[in-house]
Amino acid sequence: MAKATQQVFAEDMSEEKVDFALEIATDAFNQASFQGKVYSYVANFIRAAFEKQYGKGWNVVVGRSFGAFVTHEIKTYFYGSVVPGVCVLIWRCEGEPPETEDK
Repeated sequence: MAKATQQVFAEDMSEEKVDFALEIATDAFNQASFQGKVYSYVANFIRAAFEKQYGKGWNVVVGRSFGAFVTHEIKTYFYGSVVPGVCVLIWRCEGEPPETEDK
């Protein structure tokens, strides 16, 4: 896939991790073994690569239309696209969420 289709909409991540996200997402979409569940396969592929490279706790959403509100660790958030019209959201969150006053 050409770099011209790669877009970063939002990120809180090192340049190295952003480059890795774009590279691994492109690789995932270039795989030939989707067997009908393209977005699930791509999300799993990206998550496995991030966990191998940077440790456990990564979450990935891939799709054409979704809303998201996530709590992430500092410098571990990416939202972009490598295929026109398909977005990739990656973040890392380990441990318990912070306490809220709503309890």
